[in-house]
Amino acid sequence: MNLFHKIGWLFVFAALLSGLFACKEAEEEEDTSESMTGVVTFKIPYYVLKGETVTMTASGILYPEKELTYRWFVSGVYADSLSTPTITVQFPDSLGAFTVTAQAYAPGFYLSSNAVTVTTIDTTWNTSLKGLSRSDDFVVDERDGHVYRYVTIGGLDWFSQNLSYQGTGVPYQASPATAPLFGSFYTWNEAVSENVCPEGWSVPTREDWESLAEAMNGGHRLPFIDNWAGLGAKASADAYLNEARMWPYSPDNLHTNDFGWNALPLGQTFGKGESFIGINNYGFWWCATEKDAANAYYRYIWYDRSDFPMSYSGKNDMRASVRCVRTHPQSL
Repeated sequence: MNLFHKIGWLFVFAALLSGLFACKEAEEEEDTSESMTGVVTFKIPYYVLKGETVTMTASGILYPEKELTYRWFVSGVYADSLSTPTITVQFPDSLGAFTVTAQAYAPGFYLSSNAVTVTTIDTTWNTSLKGLSRSDDFVVDERDGHVYRYVTIGGLDWFSQNLSYQGTGVPYQASPATAPLFGSFYTWNEAVSENVCPEGWSVPTREDWESLAEAMNGGHRLPFIDNWAGLGAKASADAYLNEARMWPYSPDNLHTNDFGWNALPLGQTFGKGESFIGINNYGFWWCATEKDAANAYYRYIWYDRSDFPMSYSGKNDMRASVRCVRTHPQSL
């Protein structure tokens, strides 16, 4: 190898070393950033009314305290970010899903952020929520003026929607805007011991549920402790929320809603309703009858089965939906 080739290779080698050192220095510069202590938090319902105005405050970062800035990004509402701890957002007067992101920034620290998807809804009949049967019969709850549609099945009148009395209970997804559509979730003690149904109505007993099953089963009696084959499909509605199907499709449960009972897959929750489970897969409704001193019965529907089984839970543990019932006046 001649001298010129040797010099050329030396330059190449020097350039490679220079690049490696530059990359290492760049990595060392990036690694000087610190992590924040704490988690960005803010409160906003998962569902709001279209056009609703919501105020939110970001917090949660414990360190650093100085030069800390909270930034907001709201997709479909603001094109740019807003730098302020508290923000007031007016959501569009239309149905849709919007991502709200709060970001914590401080010089020399990694960013920390949290994002929530907020869905706007309209509680007007057959607007956001579609696919339900609507009875002409209704009753007004004198406590709050709420109107409930009901259907007569056998000798009983049944609410064709879940109870949404706000004197107790937790609204669906802890979002008050959903109460007119989906009702609230109650512990058994709240539902039965506090008698949450309007005057003249009550949480259905074991005998009431058996009456419903007999009517849905063509007049053939079914015991309460039974899976009630086929009745889950007859009681549930193939409903849509903002054009999205609520029950996943299953050939084993076509949700024919033969009696206008309008069952929906709203899941269940516990405690103060911090999180819901079983959404879009299950619906749960209390029975007033106790299993024992600590537990009470409920019935449920699963999207992938056509039956309407029963189970039980602690009286002050699970929160489930409530359907109020009364003896039909002509049956008295």
